[in-house]
Amino acid sequence: MYLLLSLFAAAPVLKPCTNTLFTVNSVNLDPHVPLPGDKVALIMDYTVPVGYVTTGGTAKYQLTYNFLPLTPTTEPLCQNIPCPLGPGTYKNSSTVDWPTGLTGTLKTVITWTDVAGVKLLCLTIDAKL
Repeated sequence: MYLLLSLFAAAPVLKPCTNTLFTVNSVNLDPHVPLPGDKVALIMDYTVPVGYVTTGGTAKYQLTYNFLPLTPTTEPLCQNIPCPLGPGTYKNSSTVDWPTGLTGTLKTVITWTDVAGVKLLCLTIDAKL
């Protein structure tokens, strides 16, 4: 049954935004084609440039369901990544439950900013449910 459902499911499109301080080297979902109720890991590999260190900031999660914006969520940046964060390459993973009972489109925008408001990293995830 899982194989049959996965034939009709489409993989979400993961795309780094432009004009950010950090470079996204790779981003993946596991499983690649999530099904309703799956535990899904977002795995991101990114590089912090030489000469930059952050000790805090915010991580903002904006969701749009069927083109209707939902209330964004904002968390302390260092709640999900190690701080202080200095130059180098990092790999982060976070896990969520893939939505059940929804049909249509779901767009997620994840934006990290430092305490001075500099956009560190941004990622969009477009999914068809």
